[in-house]
Amino acid sequence: MKLLLPTDFSIFADFALETALQIAQREPSEIHLYHSANIPDNWEDLPAATRYKDAANKAIALKVRNQLNKLEKYVQDQGVDCYTHYTGGKFLANIEEIIDEVAFDLIVMGSHGASGKEEWFIGSNTQKVIRKLHQNILVVKNKPQQLNFKEVLFVSGLDKADQDAFQHFLQFLSLFEVEQVHIMSVDTGSFFTQPSILMKEVLKDFAAIAKDYSVKTHFYRDISIDAGVRHFCQDFPIELIGISNHQRHPLKRIFQGSNVEMIANHSELPVLSIDYTIQPPLKDVVNKEVVIEEEMN
Repeated sequence: MKLLLPTDFSIFADFALETALQIAQREPSEIHLYHSANIPDNWEDLPAATRYKDAANKAIALKVRNQLNKLEKYVQDQGVDCYTHYTGGKFLANIEEIIDEVAFDLIVMGSHGASGKEEWFIGSNTQKVIRKLHQNILVVKNKPQQLNFKEVLFVSGLDKADQDAFQHFLQFLSLFEVEQVHIMSVDTGSFFTQPSILMKEVLKDFAAIAKDYSVKTHFYRDISIDAGVRHFCQDFPIELIGISNHQRHPLKRIFQGSNVEMIANHSELPVLSIDYTIQPPLKDVVNKEVVIEEEMN
């Protein structure tokens, strides 16, 4: 498993690193540390004579290198392979380039959340990553104890596509000794809410997918999905929240916000945002290979 850990060297990033290490102890893994510094994007490519004339950027670069080297040694001392990535310039643009180069299975990020104006107009880096990148992202806000995830919650709007996301969630759970899987849909009383009897039937379809686990389904009513999840987690000893972030509509996000971002911001529990690249149908791959072969001949 390949884990990407963006770090700003804060205590929250340390929480994420400890979480990533515990995951790596359950599955042969490599951890990639990434930091984006406040220096020019092309800093590393500049001639050495030019770089070291700039005292301020030189100090930043050396400090970051030293911090990354310490973290790399710490990870390797735990018996886990570790690689570092260091860039200047824009955080999101550069992390996208790294993701294009390395096929990561999971991004692990620490977060302090965001609220008020910051939440709606700026957002935390974690929030921006959830919004922008099509990757599975585990968000943590507290120092992990022993990761067991005995009771977990999957939140769903019960769309057909969410069943695929749920299967991805179960693949992640296979690393842990999960005792109870809760599947929940929240009714916010909106105009487009499906009849409750229909939603309860669809919940049974989700439960059938998790037939290897002890499963409980829940149809919750609350003022919002975010509020429903928080209130549910007060009633049950949930240790991990999973939610699909695969289907996203930009205009809907502008006016209503993202349920995934809000849950990741407000919850004190680890949140797994599930997103993934859809592979092309096998017949399309075969057809493409045939065309290439014909062109080569």
